[in-house]
Amino acid sequence: EIYHAVRDSAYEIIERKGATYYGIGMAMVRITRAILGDDHSVLTVSSMLHGEYGERDVYAGTPCIVSRDGVKRTVELTLTPEEREKLHDSCELLRSVYRDIRGV
Repeated sequence: EIYHAVRDSAYEIIERKGATYYGIGMAMVRITRAILGDDHSVLTVSSMLHGEYGERDVYAGTPCIVSRDGVKRTVELTLTPEEREKLHDSCELLRSVYRDIRGV
């Protein structure tokens, strides 16, 4: 249910506001508040994975605890095998794009 709410949020923002840049702005405000307020908030942000979800050496959007020090740690959720496979495929795609950009 949470997945669908996050996935569909851009459509809801466009329907209400006519654009998604409001959502991006609000997300930046929330992340900034977590950092400046040292909130230790759980927010979905892109950070380097170091074995979480079985993935390494890739920046991916996952739930993380965000505070004054930035990302304190990644919160690892329980994923179904299908969700884990989709995450892995996404990480592989990101790695491929990184290699293409770096010319490796």
